[in-house]
Amino acid sequence: MGERKVLNKYFPPDFDPAQLPRRKRPKTNDMKVRMMLPMSVRCKTCGTFMYKGTKFNTRKEDVVGEDYLGIQIFRFYYRCKNCAAEFTMKTDPKTSD
Repeated sequence: MGERKVLNKYFPPDFDPAQLPRRKRPKTNDMKVRMMLPMSVRCKTCGTFMYKGTKFNTRKEDVVGEDYLGIQIFRFYYRCKNCAAEFTMKTDPKTSD
C-alpha cells in the first residue's frame, strides 16, 4: 500500500528522456467537455427523448471562420444514449442561443 503514495520515481542512470516518443497533437482544436443538455431533444434515428439537464460527455469544437462581434462560436457533438447516433449543436450569440 505504501508504494501508491510515492512522490519520486526511480530513473535508471542510462535513462535518456530525449529518446521518448513525442505525443501527436490532434489537427483540430477539439476538446472533451462534460455538460448538460440545454433543452429537451429527440433522436431522429431511434426516437428516444433526452431531457433538459441530462449530462453528456461532449466534444467541443471551435467553428473556424465564424464569430459574432469577436465572440467565438462553438459546436458541440453529443451522442444518443440509446443508439449512439451523433447530433450537434452550435452556439448562436447573435440570438442568445
